[in-house]
Amino acid sequence: MKPFVTGHEDLVHDLAYDFYGRHVATCSSDQHIKVFRLDRETNEWQLSDSWKAHDSSVVSLDWASPEYGRIIASVSYDKLIRLWEEEPDAPECSGRRWTKLCTLNDATGPLFSVKFAPGHLGLKLGALGNDGTLRIYEALEPSDLRSWSLTTEVPVLGSSPASHLQSDFCLTWCPSRFLRETLLVCALDQALIYQKDKNDKMYVAAKLEGHEGLIRSVSWASSIGRWYQLIATGSKDGKVRIFKVTETSKGNLGGRIDEDSMSVDQDSDSSESNSKDSGLNVELISESGDHKGEVWSVSWNLTGTILSSAGDDGKVRLWKSSYSNEFKCMSVISAQQRS
Repeated sequence: MKPFVTGHEDLVHDLAYDFYGRHVATCSSDQHIKVFRLDRETNEWQLSDSWKAHDSSVVSLDWASPEYGRIIASVSYDKLIRLWEEEPDAPECSGRRWTKLCTLNDATGPLFSVKFAPGHLGLKLGALGNDGTLRIYEALEPSDLRSWSLTTEVPVLGSSPASHLQSDFCLTWCPSRFLRETLLVCALDQALIYQKDKNDKMYVAAKLEGHEGLIRSVSWASSIGRWYQLIATGSKDGKVRIFKVTETSKGNLGGRIDEDSMSVDQDSDSSESNSKDSGLNVELISESGDHKGEVWSVSWNLTGTILSSAGDDGKVRLWKSSYSNEFKCMSVISAQQRS
């Protein structure tokens, strides 16, 4: 493990690698975003640019899929989503290399998480904050990246949003091309899978059960070579959980899952039920408390074969499936220097 100095003047809340892993962006309570590039000769991270992005703590950021250009989205306690585009001809470390494309200001409270959708779904992003509402935006004209439309608003927490820390909210998109538009939203100790039906409306397709504390992190694995999906969560209850998600041919046992009660409503309108012709089955296949404390981050590798987790024990643990399809810890990385 090789640390590098970010130069931030306050707590670093989030970091994100670009698609190729050659650039990393960080955001902080110092209201700044910094982008670093990997020097191939020295294998060191070099500062590419730094700029003030918001008027409050910047808590989450993400890179767009590379086919849409070099674009970063960021969210902050100031209730704003901002999108930034790189100007490759601008000098590095000038503060002008990244220019603001637009500001989206529909949220009524601090925003905590932002994620771009996979490239095959188009240029769109989802954002979530403590007003308990999932908002999805889309750039309807790829030639005009300054114009974004709010296409979906889903009340995740119902009618009673409350003030909570940013680590109580997170979201991730399903990367598979073979499932209709799907994303997982975690709010407090709930983990809900939303899918878009044939009428382009989001509904709760499944729920990840078993969490006994706040969900700190979630990651949806790429499904290369698999007929099923894998989702990992890290929780305040100290557990790393891995869920197996499979698609069924009939939607939700012939009824609709209600967002508030999570119960199946057999009396749902038949036309609405028929628009959901694929249901999701969720199975908990692995649960581990090896960190012996809160789990703060989980992340799959690019191929979805190795899961990394980080927790209060100050260690990164790598998980891989055995021949018997059991996930076991294959390696432990410690940041502590050996004497």
